Amino acid sequence: MIDPKQGEREYFARIGEAGRRHAQRKPFGDEHCLQYVMNLAAFMSLMRPPPARVIEFGCGSGWLSLLLAERGYDVTGVDISPDAIALAEQARAERQLTGVRFEAADYETFRAEPPVDYVIFHDALHHAESELAALRAAHAALNPAGAAICIEPGDGHSQSPASRRAVEEFGVHEKEMPPRHIIRVGRAAGFHRHLVLPWPWFHLRSVYRPGYAKASSSADLRGRKFLSLLRLLRAFFRSRAQGVVVLFKD
Repeated sequence: MIDPKQGEREYFARIGEAGRRHAQRKPFGDEHCLQYVMNLAAFMSLMRPPPARVIEFGCGSGWLSLLLAERGYDVTGVDISPDAIALAEQARAERQLTGVRFEAADYETFRAEPPVDYVIFHDALHHAESELAALRAAHAALNPAGAAICIEPGDGHSQSPASRRAVEEFGVHEKEMPPRHIIRVGRAAGFHRHLVLPWPWFHLRSVYRPGYAKASSSADLRGRKFLSLLRLLRAFFRSRAQGVVVLFKD
């Protein structure tokens, strides 16, 4: 049985060359491209425009950190996997970006100097050995007016076939991380206020649908749009199971 922490550390070394190439092609080469792009837009919408200092905890191959750096943010990407950081450094060098740096470290014990404006977790907090330690590290990394922004898998994630395969094959953590849990742990870590918003993917799939082009008449189109509004309303209620969580330090 692989220790989950070691499983996380060795994950990128064990997924093979094809798996590493796939990680490097994110977000556009991934089947979840639309979700990732929507999440990127959500992060940038919730952060003030550059200049601002950002740390991404659990950056993986670094694609999100690199895109934020291209936007003009001063970014540090942190990941426990040295192989992931090597991929991120390779991509940084290829793009000749100077506003981003990467560090192989355990984000549960990471110390940032000087403090930053934002800490982001994108599909990463649910891999923590201790999400309390991870959020405490995020709290300590932030300046007094800073915030941690989390976009994580929600209810049911740990029981999905893909999660079960990852745990069995690689020994990693695949936890469920719904907003209510992030908020509860965030309070224990020292965060005082929070904001929960619907997962951006719910918005996209509620309103922007290929079916609009199939409308046979104006009445049909109005009916389809009305159903989209109902789906959008449902998205707000579904944010209890999966959503965007902003934790404010102050």
